[in-house]
Amino acid sequence: MPKKGCPKKANNQLRTLVVGSVLVLAAVVLLLKGGSNSQALGNNDAGDLPAAQLQAALAAHRPTLAFFHSTTCRQCIEMTRIVAQVYPEFGDSITLVDVDVYAEANAPLLQQVRLQYIPTLVFYDRAGTGQASVGVMEAEQLRQTLAALAEGS
Repeated sequence: MPKKGCPKKANNQLRTLVVGSVLVLAAVVLLLKGGSNSQALGNNDAGDLPAAQLQAALAAHRPTLAFFHSTTCRQCIEMTRIVAQVYPEFGDSITLVDVDVYAEANAPLLQQVRLQYIPTLVFYDRAGTGQASVGVMEAEQLRQTLAALAEGS
């Protein structure tokens, strides 16, 4: 009487298929986790590091909002929600640079701006002068600040 079950070759193929699927799934998860909130917040250059995004925006004399936050602190999560709600109204006139303070690649930028607290929003005018706001900003206040920044005042 023949043995029941899959032949050895079929077992190896199944095992290879399962391992390959797990590796592909792991790669997708890492890619999704590796991208910060920049796409959700409307950042056009999500592939560039925030330092390069900020440098390019300032070199182009473009009004810019640099948003420094983590993905875990309660106030940062609230501010992320507010930025995601308000910023799209200004996406054509103001560049958003989304900076996760716990991403290793952002450490030099954090030192450059001498970041001390999160969430911090830095509003850069066309001349590159920055004005910082620390903590949660109400949606209407953010809207007014961005409107003034877009107008150049």
